[in-house]
Amino acid sequence: MIKGRIAKKKSIEKYVENLCKELGINRMWSKAIFIKFKTTLDNQAEGLCWGDPSEGYVDISIARTSIGKKMTMKSMMQTLAHEMVHAKQYLRGELCGYSMSWKGKKPRNYKYENAPWEREAYKLEAELYSKCWPID
Repeated sequence: MIKGRIAKKKSIEKYVENLCKELGINRMWSKAIFIKFKTTLDNQAEGLCWGDPSEGYVDISIARTSIGKKMTMKSMMQTLAHEMVHAKQYLRGELCGYSMSWKGKKPRNYKYENAPWEREAYKLEAELYSKCWPID
């Protein structure tokens, strides 16, 4: 489900479908992914993801502007790919947001960029974008 003011909604729907297939989310029978495009997000973030594996849902928010600048479609879609990696992590129970545990292990006060869930998302985002975005 995609909400918010954004161009190319049909292309984005196809993109999300492609990302779900690539990440194996499409094989999960109990899942809901809500994507909202917002003018800005807290802390100037480009994207946010929160999920609850026991309830089978994920909420993703993507900013249209960050640090006072309009984000390009490519930047928003690469951010969406990053957040979809987190969606996969939540839906598979790899990442637990309440305790921020990773694959059943308690967190170790990671710096943001060193957290294993972020390292995986950053590693895959560009590859997922280039493989799954239906147009350019």
